Amino acid sequence: MLQIEAVYDKVPVGLCYLNRDGVFVTVNDQLSRMLGISSDNAIGRLVEDIVPDHAALLRVSLVTALEEKPVPDHELQRSGETFMVSAAPVTNDLGEVAGISVAYTNITNMKRMSEQLAQVEQRTAYALESAGQWIWDMNIATNRVWRSPQYRALLGLDPASPETENIAWDIVHPDDKQGAIQAFEDVVSGRKPYFEAIYRVPRGSGGQAWIMSRGKIVEYGPDGSPLRLLATSVDISSQKLIEEQLSSTVRMRLELEQKLLEANRKLKKLSESDHLTDLPNRRKFNRLLKREYDKAIDRGQSLALLMIDIDHFKAYNDVYGHMAGDRCLVQVGRVLNKVVKEGTGVVARFGGEEFAALLPAAMMADAIDVAKTIIDSVAGLQLDHEGTPAGKTSVSIGVSVLDLMSPATLGGPDELLNLADRALYEAKRAGRGRFSVWGSFSTD
Repeated sequence: MLQIEAVYDKVPVGLCYLNRDGVFVTVNDQLSRMLGISSDNAIGRLVEDIVPDHAALLRVSLVTALEEKPVPDHELQRSGETFMVSAAPVTNDLGEVAGISVAYTNITNMKRMSEQLAQVEQRTAYALESAGQWIWDMNIATNRVWRSPQYRALLGLDPASPETENIAWDIVHPDDKQGAIQAFEDVVSGRKPYFEAIYRVPRGSGGQAWIMSRGKIVEYGPDGSPLRLLATSVDISSQKLIEEQLSSTVRMRLELEQKLLEANRKLKKLSESDHLTDLPNRRKFNRLLKREYDKAIDRGQSLALLMIDIDHFKAYNDVYGHMAGDRCLVQVGRVLNKVVKEGTGVVARFGGEEFAALLPAAMMADAIDVAKTIIDSVAGLQLDHEGTPAGKTSVSIGVSVLDLMSPATLGGPDELLNLADRALYEAKRAGRGRFSVWGSFSTD
């Protein structure tokens, strides 16, 4: 009993001991604070007098323990908080059930977490929250440990086996033993005030249980050397399982987020790319045009825009078929991309047989050079086209250049595009296979 009372004063949960008649024998300070009862008033009085709101629950647990049946845990709602009430039988020296040890654990936060993680079954076991607790008393001089009967019930060992003292750390998993011994040496040496260790122990039915043990030195010799370590142990296997599940869930979530990001990147690329030529599409070009136009205005720079059209392309499809027309678009698109990228510009498929190119910071002379190079490069493909007078595929180009001194070009990106389109019309009207610059309609 002294051992139990000593532990009651140190554990971080509410504990009490009821005798066979349902009378409080011991109430620790934590339970007094939890239930708002006075330890002095409670000791020696029936549960109905002290905790009438849940006396029936304690009576059921007591009867169950006296019948030597497993005592189930119960949840208690009190003052807006949730408590896990766990009871375990306490036997006397004759092995008779003398009463029950009851633990009150505030699980309000755990319940809240359980609601938030609906897909992960929650059951956090911390600091003697369940009846799965035991007391152990270590004789430091002999290195022997006495363990209370609850130890056997928790681990599924034969309760009829005779109680014996065991060698310290004999039940600890080999991989965890060094850590437990180090924690013990820390408290014995005075480096730490309390013993605390987490380790695995074998279950009677096979497998391992994760255990958390906490305690302190409770007896010293005349010379100040530690003689006894008194501690409690609790099964935290459920908590460990939840931690593993949460870790797994976090890993899966990170992997899923990564896949979603990658899918979004691909989707964005698809939404901004022309499926045939793999060039930026009209939507992407319009965004780039607005960005580069605003940037050029802010920096006082020029910006050239080229509208490019494959001459007589409908006739090309009529003569060679649409599949050949697609191949023609791809080949022309590659040539345009190569020429424009050399000038740090960008080219897009604007629609049908039309392409558009942006040349940031390009002056009129630069734009004209690019237009000439495009016309020559497309001609260099030597793509047969019976639907044209020359018998080869060619392109017409309309050029407009943002000029801060020309009000017409300052009407916004759409107006700059419109001016290039008008210049393209002029190039086609003048005979195709050439370029035209808005404002002068000079051709080459």
